Amino acid sequence: MALEKVYYEADAQLEALNESKVGIIGYGIQGRAQALNLRDSGVDVLVGNRGDRYVAMATDDGFDVLSVEEVVDKADVLLLLIPDQAHREVYTTIVEPRLRKGAALVVAHGFSLHFKQIIPRDDLDVLLLAPRMPGGPIREYYTRGSGIPAFVDVFQDASGQAWRTLLALAKGMGFTRPGVVHVALRDETELDLFTEQYLVPTIMKAIQSGFEALVEAGYPALPALMELYASGELGEVLMAAADVGLFQGWQQNASPTCQFGIASSYAQALDMDQGAFMKDVIHRIQSGDFVESLRQEGEAGYAATQAHWARLNGTLLSSTHDELNKLVPFAEARDAGK
Repeated sequence: MALEKVYYEADAQLEALNESKVGIIGYGIQGRAQALNLRDSGVDVLVGNRGDRYVAMATDDGFDVLSVEEVVDKADVLLLLIPDQAHREVYTTIVEPRLRKGAALVVAHGFSLHFKQIIPRDDLDVLLLAPRMPGGPIREYYTRGSGIPAFVDVFQDASGQAWRTLLALAKGMGFTRPGVVHVALRDETELDLFTEQYLVPTIMKAIQSGFEALVEAGYPALPALMELYASGELGEVLMAAADVGLFQGWQQNASPTCQFGIASSYAQALDMDQGAFMKDVIHRIQSGDFVESLRQEGEAGYAATQAHWARLNGTLLSSTHDELNKLVPFAEARDAGK
C-alpha cells in the first residue's frame, strides 16, 4: 500500500506568491499561526476579522486588521479560516460577489466543499491545505526551524497554476519541511470527521468510565485521575508512538508488567461490555490473579507478550506507519531546532 505523492521543500517555490496578496479571513486557532508563518516567510499578508476578541490579538501581532470585505476585495489568494458552519453564509454573501476572477480560495478542511455547503465559482482556483495539528504547534514548530505535515489537494484548477500556489503556501507555513501529502479532499474530510466522532469520544469516554469505575471500587479520585491521564504519561507515550508507531511506542517505553497487562486485555477491549470488562480487570488486579499470571509469563520468557506484539507488528497499521516515517519524517522535523 503506497501513500499518495508527498511534496517537500524542493517541490515548492515561495516566488509563486511574490506578486500576490494573501488574505486570511479569521484570526483564530488556525488563522493566527498561518498568518504569522506566512508573514515571517516574506509573504504579503492581509488579515480580515469581524469585531471580536481576535482583532486585538492580530493588532498586538502587528497586523492592520481590515474588514472581511476589504480583504476579499484585495486578495489574490484567500484563506477561509473560519468555522465550517459559517462558510456558506460568508462565501455566498461576501466572497463570491467580491473575489476577483482567477483568484485562489483556500480551506483548511474540506467539509464545506465536500458537502456542497459552498459551490465555488468556476473561475476560481480552489485549494485544500489541511495542517495535521492545531495552531499552537504550527507556530511553535515553524519558529524553531521545523514544521508539521499537512494534507493538500487541488479541488479546482481554473488558472492552471493551482498546485504551484498551493505548494508555495505550504512552504511559507513550514509544512513542506517534513512534507505535505496529497490526499483527496473527500478523504481528508471524512477521515477527520471519523477521528473526531469515533476515536476522540471513545478515548474520552474510556477515561471517564475508567475513572468512575475506580472511584466506585474505592480508589481515591485524585490519584486515579492522575494515573489515567492527568500526569501526562499517556500523552508522552502517544507522542513517542507518533514517531515510531502505535505498538512500538509501548514496546519501547513500557515495562514488562505494563506490556503483559496490555497483551492480556487487548482482545477484550472494545469487544465486550465495557462495564463488565472494567470490573473484570479490577477483580483480576485485586484478587491477585494478575500477579500469578505475570509470574507465569515471566517464567515463560514473556512468550505471550512477545506473540501479542508480533501479531500487531505484522498488521497493516504497523507497516503503514513504517512507510509514513520514510515519506514524511515528522520525527526529524519535530527535533529540528531543539
